[in-house]
Amino acid sequence: MTSTDDHPPHRRYAEIRAAALADLAAFERLSRAEVPGFQFELLGRQLAHAFANSPYYRENWAKEYGDLRPASAEELRELPFTTKRDLRAAYPFGLLAVGREELIRYGESTGTTGSPTSSMITYEDWIRGNVAVEQSVGHLFGPGDLVFIAIPYELAFASYDLDRALEQGGAAVVPVGTLSLVCPFERMVEMMWTVRPTGLVCTPSRALRLYDMLKETGRDPAEIGLKTFLYVGETCSQAKLEKIANLWGVRLSNAYGSTETNSLALVCAHGGLHLTEDRHLFEVIDPATTEPVPDGTAGELVITALSGRATPLLRYRSGDFVTIGTESCSCGSPRRTVRHHGRVSEQLTVGGRRINKLALEQTVLATPGAGLYWAAGVSGPGLEIRVEADGADPAVLCAAVTARVEAEFGVPASVAPIDRAQVRRAMDRMLKPGSLTIEDLEAVS
Repeated sequence: MTSTDDHPPHRRYAEIRAAALADLAAFERLSRAEVPGFQFELLGRQLAHAFANSPYYRENWAKEYGDLRPASAEELRELPFTTKRDLRAAYPFGLLAVGREELIRYGESTGTTGSPTSSMITYEDWIRGNVAVEQSVGHLFGPGDLVFIAIPYELAFASYDLDRALEQGGAAVVPVGTLSLVCPFERMVEMMWTVRPTGLVCTPSRALRLYDMLKETGRDPAEIGLKTFLYVGETCSQAKLEKIANLWGVRLSNAYGSTETNSLALVCAHGGLHLTEDRHLFEVIDPATTEPVPDGTAGELVITALSGRATPLLRYRSGDFVTIGTESCSCGSPRRTVRHHGRVSEQLTVGGRRINKLALEQTVLATPGAGLYWAAGVSGPGLEIRVEADGADPAVLCAAVTARVEAEFGVPASVAPIDRAQVRRAMDRMLKPGSLTIEDLEAVS
């Protein structure tokens, strides 16, 4: 009789899936106090694998840290950081820690902030991650649901991950993508009106844009019957989320990940965004000093992969500004929850003061009379802000925003109405329209 070990992983889907489900269930039975022990046991094996098989870690880390097997967060901090610069220097295969015959997925970053980085996944890790996503979205979508996935499919993992997870849960998928010549936004809007999806997966800003486009054609978006909006690929303020939920009349959910790691946090049925602590070890540091911050304090997320064999990232500085929750979720999971506050690089520095762009968005869009769109930048000693008036007197709104921003952040602000036509032109050429800036608007003026 032939052993299942004699078959390559892609021939053992049912076996890998069953093991993944069992391991997920076992992790959920752990207490919070037991999680670190579980993680550091996996970390020891992962370090040995990375130092022996990844060219980058073997050549740069193994000599000095090859015998290190951390058993605590303090000991883990003896290791240096892996940075985006390191990933770019190792492009494309410098981090690869398995033979190419084991790869099932290869992807690259968009390169919008510099030269691209590469990411690779083995079949078993791909299926394990996909099963976790399936368990998360299963309370959102199922048989009878038709879901538009309007995020990039090219060189990406998240779109295919969600695609497969929805399929496994019995939902029908419409892979419309984004910024596509085959399915531009105009066609997507026509399809939404004709096909009537119950679910939409895209960035929050894209959901606003699609709503606008439907209204511009004289249609009522509520007639589509959209029920659930799963937002990914972009952070946004509570004020913006409330506008989206109210406009579309939908329930909201989200997921968080990156090109380098795939999914990092997934939502439970109680709405908690839980870190994938069975597959990653997370730290939060002060981005300026790199020192750890107290629990519940915002800082930069640092990620160590515990099980990814293809590209075993160690202490990777994600560039994401987050807060990891200190309270238990009502779902009972031992996984901690996380709130994502945007990119560290997107903070605005005015007169030596750092302003979180998401906090600024909350202040601007929560101002009574504010519409859907806004943009900001730094101009001399203060902030330059443009905002849309929703039926209000633009001059009155701009004065109110100015007063609120200056009171909240202690810096001068110059606020003017935004040109919605300019916003449309800028957004329709951006992969991540939530990062809209004054410079983006001027580029299409």
